[in-house]
Amino acid sequence: MGRASSNKMKSKRPPGESASTPAVRRRRRRRWYEGKKPVFRFVLFFGAFMGLFELAYTTAWVSESALNWYLEWNASASGSVIDIFEETVNIVGKSISVPGRYALSIERGCDAVEPSALFCAGVLAFPASFLSKLPGMLIGTICLMVLNIFRIVSLFYIGAFYPRAFDVMHVDVWQALFVFLAIAFWIYWAMWATREQEILERPAPDPG
Repeated sequence: MGRASSNKMKSKRPPGESASTPAVRRRRRRRWYEGKKPVFRFVLFFGAFMGLFELAYTTAWVSESALNWYLEWNASASGSVIDIFEETVNIVGKSISVPGRYALSIERGCDAVEPSALFCAGVLAFPASFLSKLPGMLIGTICLMVLNIFRIVSLFYIGAFYPRAFDVMHVDVWQALFVFLAIAFWIYWAMWATREQEILERPAPDPG
């Protein structure tokens, strides 16, 4: 019985064509590529958007003007939160200080810009409608900005009370956590966008 079953399976292949012929291999490669095409497109567009971001991020206007203003805004917002708990808070440019306690300068890399770019590049590269991408990028970026204020405040008090833990929290913990948060936000948005797309494509119920 096993031999007969094998013969039946072999008979499905076109006459004169073995499993290793160039035509069969081409069809297999084509089927494999068609199955992976969405993944390749996502990776290609994601890499392109991140490349454009890196180019813009290194220009003089961004690094010297726009980014400097954004770092000062982070200092002002974080200092306002610290001011709730302290009697005197001095905010000068990108620096926050509490006399007799601690001083912190907010520099490039402490701004959540790159995690936000990672999130937005993932959203833009994902196959979904632009109407679902726009609110996703806006809400996700705002969430990361708010969380960055919390990060700065936490680092200020870690530096004030646990200075030995500052470098570990700043470099190892918070930076890795922000990358994780950007990916987690993207996964949540992608699930939402896919569900919304399925609802839009669902055929309307028959009124009859």
